[in-house]
Amino acid sequence: ADLVALYDRLRAQKGGVGAAELRARQCGGCRLSIDSAELSVIRSAAPDEVVRCEECQRILVRTAESGL
Repeated sequence: ADLVALYDRLRAQKGGVGAAELRARQCGGCRLSIDSAELSVIRSAAPDEVVRCEECQRILVRTAESGL
């Protein structure tokens, strides 16, 4: 319920996009590259942990193409 509430709030604030794919070390929402330090934090996060882009605050969806 908390994750859905966060997603809905972000979606309302970010023009309809509350979550974005992390692809090739880049946020799919704001299109900015994630720096090495932040990638390290994301890499070490548990698979079920919610991670967010430092720049746009969207929820980052990690996939095999994330570059981690």
